Amino acid sequence: MPVNAIGCIQTHSAGIMGQWIDTWRPHDDSDTELALILEDDLSVSPYAYRWLRAVHRACRSRTDYVGATLVSDEMRIFSERPKGPLAAPKNDTVLMYKCLGTWGFAPSPLHWRRFQVRQKTRKCGN
Repeated sequence: MPVNAIGCIQTHSAGIMGQWIDTWRPHDDSDTELALILEDDLSVSPYAYRWLRAVHRACRSRTDYVGATLVSDEMRIFSERPKGPLAAPKNDTVLMYKCLGTWGFAPSPLHWRRFQVRQKTRKCGN
């Protein structure tokens, strides 16, 4: 039986959640390792990974940084009262705000490991 990245035995299809969560397991001591989780039907700029690597380098020491996404600044900000589309200043290449980025996500290794442990506990019943 196949064993996924977080140590649970997969006896059937993992589904979209399992596919995302178990795709990458960063090394326990790494805060610089980087992965980009993509949907299967995207065309990605050859510069996407270079940009994400620069964002991680610049932001990884921040406690409020859990990852970067390739989602544009036209996504709606999460709040009790959405105020419409966000619009980043045209000269800026990075805008920090909470968003669900399912089209291209590069999680922080530390936060991704914590998330995987939490999910493993829920899935495996530990």
